[in-house]
Amino acid sequence: MTRTLVASDWHLGTFSPPAHAALAEAFLDRAREAGDAVILNGDVFEGIFEPADRAEAAQPAVAARIAALGRDGRLRRTEGNHDPGSGEADVVIDHATLGRLLVMHGHQVDPVHDSAMGRFGDGISRRYGRLGLVRGLARAVEVSVAALAARRVDALHRERCAALADRRGCALAIVGHTHRRHLAAGDRVVNTGCLTDTRLEYLVIDDGGLRLETLTGDGAAGANPTGDAAAGTDLTGDAAAGTAPATDPAR
Repeated sequence: MTRTLVASDWHLGTFSPPAHAALAEAFLDRAREAGDAVILNGDVFEGIFEPADRAEAAQPAVAARIAALGRDGRLRRTEGNHDPGSGEADVVIDHATLGRLLVMHGHQVDPVHDSAMGRFGDGISRRYGRLGLVRGLARAVEVSVAALAARRVDALHRERCAALADRRGCALAIVGHTHRRHLAAGDRVVNTGCLTDTRLEYLVIDDGGLRLETLTGDGAAGANPTGDAAAGTDLTGDAAAGTAPATDPAR
């Protein structure tokens, strides 16, 4: 099969630091040069704290690279909760060894996003997100939730993702949304991670299976070169791996 790279949660827009755009551009350039297929799995441009079209217009170099890969038939997008309508609801990949893989952003079954608190925060962010104070408070809330209940929330989220994969007749679910990458033996849900100030996390799907990789600001790419998560491949899908928290909590 054509090697496929899955990445999500770049949240690019007017407020993004230059390092974020540089990493996104490098990732897309590498994919095009290598002949890889790409799935951008939601929340590529920031559509809550500002209008999505304004966020995309603020990142013309990234938008142009996405468009070019799309014209070549080598890029697909799914929609996230920050960029609804930007792509398909999900993408299904048929893998010769692993079976059917369901690629979706993951917000559809997020227990926090679906809660009264989550809906309230979403409404405030969409209405007042242009204000730096509101963006700062939103990130502070995310940090607090992650510190207090990330493990429990993530476990419930993965359980719901696996159940949705079952209903769709898929062996694995590949998601983003939580910004916490995850690939573990026996777990049927993979999280591809996110974009931070220092690295762009993504998943590689090829004939050998699945593996998490990272592109860093110095241009280095490889399987978790920072050493904060172990990852590997396995034809049965039982990849030896772990999880690593993201530094940017915005979801």
